[in-house]
This record gives sequence, structure tokens and C-alpha cells, in this order.
Amino acid sequence: MIALKRIWAGTRAWYSVPLVLLLWQCLALSGLISPRVLPSLGKVLAAFVDDLLSGNLPYHALITTERTLAGFAIGSVAGVLIGFALARVKWFEYLFEPVFFAGYPVPKIALFPILTFVFGIGSPSKIAFAALECLYPVVVATHLASRATAREIVWAGQNMGMSQGALLRHVLIPAALPGILNGLRIALPIGMTVVIVTEMIGDTHGLGFYVAFAGASFRYDRLYAGMLAVGLVGLVLDRILLFVSRWVSHDAH
Repeated sequence: MIALKRIWAGTRAWYSVPLVLLLWQCLALSGLISPRVLPSLGKVLAAFVDDLLSGNLPYHALITTERTLAGFAIGSVAGVLIGFALARVKWFEYLFEPVFFAGYPVPKIALFPILTFVFGIGSPSKIAFAALECLYPVVVATHLASRATAREIVWAGQNMGMSQGALLRHVLIPAALPGILNGLRIALPIGMTVVIVTEMIGDTHGLGFYVAFAGASFRYDRLYAGMLAVGLVGLVLDRILLFVSRWVSHDAH
């Protein structure tokens, strides 16, 4: 009984996956939807394995992952620095806070032609766009988490004679760390999404190109195989970030 409870505890968060797959297979076999539009799971899996073994999917997945991580790293570092500056430097807050909070809901895809003109159609423009999209959620999360730090904790550090640098390292960053990590976890899938979208718009590499080319070629089994690859890459990156976040949080405390 205890073993069954442990198995259920480990798998209950994933029970929706087989339900969705079962529904997919039932629809594919029902004839209500054309098999060209909704191929069976067997055909999708066969296309996935075929391109996985040929190296085609790993090649495109690696390019998308590299672009995503590069943009995420740039946007995250800049976002944390700007977020702390907004929360702790008054003149910086007065000058830039309206810009960031007003620009947050603006669709950044409108700037992609400009970024393409500046950086070219290859990886640099995708990385720049991902960095821009990752920047905003990290700035907002860092700013709000830093502002939420209890004043008494800051005053205690100041009364102990801490310098601004020591106060930042030993008080402000540890206190704001959970909020910052939440912002990073929000930013990562956003960065991956915009990389894939820009690869679909204009590129010959990456998972976005793979999915777009499969759709244009009416190879819907490969289209769904590409979507499966996108989901798996996103899941792996999220699990890695979650592991690092827990390790950093534990180390900080």
C-alpha cells in the first residue's frame, strides 16, 4: 500500500499526459478528422524517431537551445541589474520605471524587423530578440521582489555598518532571490517561444524552421514531431532551471 502511494505521488502530476494522448488516438482513428491533418500517434512517433536517429531533429534542437540560452542569459543578467537599480536608486527609478512598466505589454515582435536589419537574419537577431523578451519579466520580478524586502532587515544591516555592496550581497539579494528565480522561470519559456517564432518567420535552421517547413510540405506527422521536440526541450530546460534554482536557494540560506 505504501509503495502504491509513493508511485501515485510521483505520477499524479502527469496523469493528464496519457489522457491527452488517448484522446488524440481516438480522434485520429475515428475518421472525424482527416488523417493528413491529425495523423495517428504511431505515425508521429515514427517520424520523430526517424528524424531523431538521422540527426535532423537534434541538429535543429541544438541550434534553438543555444539561441534560447544565449538570449536568456543576456536578458536575465541585464534584468536583475536593472531591477535592483530601479528598486534602490531613486533617480534611476524615476527615470526608467515608467518606461519599463509601460513597455511591458507592448508586443516586441514589432521590433523584430529592426533587430534583423541591425543584427542580420541569423542567430544574433534571434538572440537579441530573446534577450529583449526575457528582460522585461526579470526586471519586473527583481524590482518587485527587492521592493518587498522588509525595511527592518535593511535597517538592521545598515546599523551593523554594512556597506552598500555588503548590504546588497548579504541582505537584498538573498531576500529577493525567490522572486527573482520565479521571474527567471517565467522568462525562459518566453525566450524559447520567441526564438522559435522568429525561426519560423525567416531562417533555415532551428526547430521553428523544422516545424514551419514540415507544415508547408504538408508533412503533418513531422510537424507534430517537431512540436513534440519543442515540448521536450522546453521541459528539460525548465527542469534544469528548477534544479539550479533550488540549489541556489538552499545555498543562499
